Amino acid sequence: MKTSANIDRTMFCCLLESSKRLLMESEVDRLLTVAVDLALELAGASRGMIVLFGGNDDLLFETARNLNKENISHPEFEISRTLIAKARAEGRPLCLPSLSASYLSINPQLTSQPDLAVICIPLRYEHRIFGVVYLDQRADLHPFDEQTCVFLQEFAEYIALACYHALERRKLYHHACGLEQELRARHRLDAIVGHHPKMITLLKTVTQVADTEVTVLIQGESGTGKELVAHALHYNSRRRDHPFVPVNCAALPEHLLESELFGHVRGAFTGAIKDKPGWFERAQGGTIFLDEVNEMTLPLQVKLLRVLQEGEYSRVGSTELRHVDVRVLAASSNDLKVLMEHGRFREELYYRLNVVDIWVPPLRERKCDILLLARHFLKLYGEKFGKHDLRFAPETETVMLAYDYPGNVRELENMIQRAVVLVEDKIITPALLPPVIINLQQSHEGNKSSFKLAKACALQKFEREYLAECLLASRGCITSAAHIAGMDVKNFYAKMKRLGLDPHAFKVVT
Repeated sequence: MKTSANIDRTMFCCLLESSKRLLMESEVDRLLTVAVDLALELAGASRGMIVLFGGNDDLLFETARNLNKENISHPEFEISRTLIAKARAEGRPLCLPSLSASYLSINPQLTSQPDLAVICIPLRYEHRIFGVVYLDQRADLHPFDEQTCVFLQEFAEYIALACYHALERRKLYHHACGLEQELRARHRLDAIVGHHPKMITLLKTVTQVADTEVTVLIQGESGTGKELVAHALHYNSRRRDHPFVPVNCAALPEHLLESELFGHVRGAFTGAIKDKPGWFERAQGGTIFLDEVNEMTLPLQVKLLRVLQEGEYSRVGSTELRHVDVRVLAASSNDLKVLMEHGRFREELYYRLNVVDIWVPPLRERKCDILLLARHFLKLYGEKFGKHDLRFAPETETVMLAYDYPGNVRELENMIQRAVVLVEDKIITPALLPPVIINLQQSHEGNKSSFKLAKACALQKFEREYLAECLLASRGCITSAAHIAGMDVKNFYAKMKRLGLDPHAFKVVT
């Protein structure tokens, strides 16, 4: 009993040390190599392998020692492959002191090769079996005893835990890399769409100042794409691998904005139950984008000025100075110079922010970019919603060009997104555009409207009147009305909805 206890204690120490070795590895490939080597050592086996499977039963990883691809694919290894599959399917370990004794009746060829002792242990995490540990040894040299099998089952639990977390880390890493690549692609300079001379000038300026440390003031109407410009400046700078923190200064009242920007200490105000870092701290090493900076109060402007001048600030409720290394990009939908002249924006702060000034033109001033942007958004949202090969009807493009877009690029983007959601075939017609666009004809009465615009409006008017006549003739029965029009019922119903026709209005009450 004493000897047995000593063996148990020794094996327990081996298990502990081996588990520590596993936990030191974070890469799946390296982890499997260490795991199979340790398993061979602990069991006294001569050959071994670990296989991991994906969610669709596809082989993710396979690591072997003293077994090569030729050995594994050889007919002599067929029984071993069967045992691996069986251990995985049944979810229980298989410990065979002799393959010949167990499988000679199934495979007579086993007599022509050395008899093997085999252990197969499934790797399980929670309720999912995602791999198998396979070990073998010549049966006449070292048959695996019961204690070794139990010991390896314990060790396999550590292997499973380590492998599962390594696979999860790998999955998260690849997901993060994919998101980063998507983010970088989204904010490349060529993501700023436009051929108008004003946009060419804007892009040239962004290219020149992106990889510098200068403060940039981005001005333009709401919806013109000021944040897109800020993203392009950050992701094309040397700070691209550090945080980009956008802050809408108009979204919060003064006391909350100060706390969010600079953080606060415990007890600074009612509800401040613990210290909290601000957005400047979160942007350390990266870029902070202050949108609608014109909404900052004069006292808060003083605090921002200190950050720009000295690179230091204090949290709300504290006098301790903190240092920060961030690049500041600011944006305003109002002309800051005019606000400064009226005493609503500090002169010193204006000149600190306005090292480089970038004006983003409204969409009405670059109408040559409307269709370029519209097709860009059509492709973007077509892919997002699984509707491919969409295109605009010629009359739709005419209507879009005639509109002034008070909401600028954001309004155009929302308009196209809406049309993609509603379209049932491949053509974006004027009827899919918002009512303000559909009713554009009214604003053009008496003006020199183009032939295409007049044609589009006339077509829409004709369709509405024709469908109304069909509904009247069918007394509001959509199926009969569609038959009269020679249209599919589904298409008739969709067109009727787009044109704002209510079938109940055509029913005859008796």
